[in-house]
Amino acid sequence: MPSTRENAPTGGSVRAWDAGTDGRLVPDRLCAQVPRHLNPGGTLLVVHLALCGVGTTLGLLESLDLRAEVVARSLEPFGPVLTVRATLLEERGLIEPGCREEELVVVRADAR
Repeated sequence: MPSTRENAPTGGSVRAWDAGTDGRLVPDRLCAQVPRHLNPGGTLLVVHLALCGVGTTLGLLESLDLRAEVVARSLEPFGPVLTVRATLLEERGLIEPGCREEELVVVRADAR
């Protein structure tokens, strides 16, 4: 998810929540590694914050010759981490002022 750091921390549980200023560090790394870990016909399912660029994720996966699509969507109230970062996300234009719901999507990618 987006944070104030340019680079993700290298250790500890905070790594799970800090994916750079645009929130793409983790999704981009994951996308790049998927083809090496899926057998032909294999499937990746990943939960993704919509505000981190689902279209970018789909495009990256498709550029790696994977079939990619969003297979589920859900609006959920902000949890503790997004609540703390709400002002930052508003300032960056990633959420509307006062928005306190996050859209989660499930991205499916299939190896050909």
